[in-house]
Amino acid sequence: MPSAPDPLQELRDIHLPEPISWWPPAFGWWMMIVALIIVVGLILWANAYRQRTRPRRVALAQLKQVKQQYAVDSDDQWAIVQISDLLRRYALAVFSRSQVAGLSGQAWLNFLDTTGATNQFSAGLGQSLRSGPYQAHGLTSAADLLPLVERWIQQVHIPARKPAA
Repeated sequence: MPSAPDPLQELRDIHLPEPISWWPPAFGWWMMIVALIIVVGLILWANAYRQRTRPRRVALAQLKQVKQQYAVDSDDQWAIVQISDLLRRYALAVFSRSQVAGLSGQAWLNFLDTTGATNQFSAGLGQSLRSGPYQAHGLTSAADLLPLVERWIQQVHIPARKPAA
């Protein structure tokens, strides 16, 4: 009998597929990269915002200390001196030195009005900042001035970058 050819002899070796390349990544990896970029961007933005608003937080904390001490002592002259000093330091931290440092008297009060979008410094309670630190008995009590100063600190627009001196 004629022998039939062995069918196993006609089989070819196993053909392996090409190895999977790392490029282009799968859709899931693209989503992970995009999410990572967004998270890093948000962290950087939040850090920049915290740095930019740090003077405001510090000024409000110091104003709170002044309020607490004033509640204990009720010393108007001391409180007005502290408030005046705090406003000046905060303005120097937020605005350029050339814009703030030379201001005094009515020009200083007008600056506070302009930057705080109010008229309460030059035509209202803020008048006590002009002469109050130098008088034993001020025109107004510091208790009336504290909310105005707190509102000014909170409302002043902090520029993204402090202008050059």
